[in-house]
Amino acid sequence: MARSKSILTEARQIERAVTLINLGARLQVLESETDLSYERLLRLYKEVAGKSPSKGQLPFSTDWFMTWQPNIHASLFLNMHEYLNKVAALDEIDTVIKAYQLYCEQMQAQGLEPLLSVTRAWRLVKFVDNGMLGMTACSKCGGHFVTHPHEIARHYVCGMCNPPARAGKGKLAGALSVDSGKGKLAGALAVDSGKGKPAGARPADPLRRGAVFPAAGEHLALETGH
Repeated sequence: MARSKSILTEARQIERAVTLINLGARLQVLESETDLSYERLLRLYKEVAGKSPSKGQLPFSTDWFMTWQPNIHASLFLNMHEYLNKVAALDEIDTVIKAYQLYCEQMQAQGLEPLLSVTRAWRLVKFVDNGMLGMTACSKCGGHFVTHPHEIARHYVCGMCNPPARAGKGKLAGALSVDSGKGKLAGALAVDSGKGKPAGARPADPLRRGAVFPAAGEHLALETGH
């Protein structure tokens, strides 16, 4: 029985590693989140990705998450992650995977580029767990955004309500713009947007805690039995 359990556990770890590789995770993430040897992971990476893994250290600075567009993307992902943590009994890395899959799906549905990589998403969760980053409610819209710890909530205004002067002026395809960004994301994670509200009512903020995710994410089955 112990031998059978070991084989099943290894099969699940290989499946998890393959999923992470397909999402673009760095090899260091696979080493951290599985018990597979470096040699096996390296062979698996080359077989699945068709190339050698990128070398170099993982991004470590929290500063990237504080800039305008990255902060919005990171906040959207982290709200999804927290929601899944509350409603599904998943291992931590599986919660990261499913939240990131849902984030990518929403970006595609809204015609936006997924600025957040799965490695940065994984690192973001680690930062939050270690108290290096947190979430603060915007005093204007009520959405919860990634911030430095101990941010004063009474005075905090998010980058969507108060964007910097040059925000959204770039020409990159799929980038957020000040005029359309909030409207696009507002429709991504609406909370019962049509129930009990008059026609034309403003949709719920996408970054408000407790959001109910739309049918577009139904294929991300919540494996509550694991």
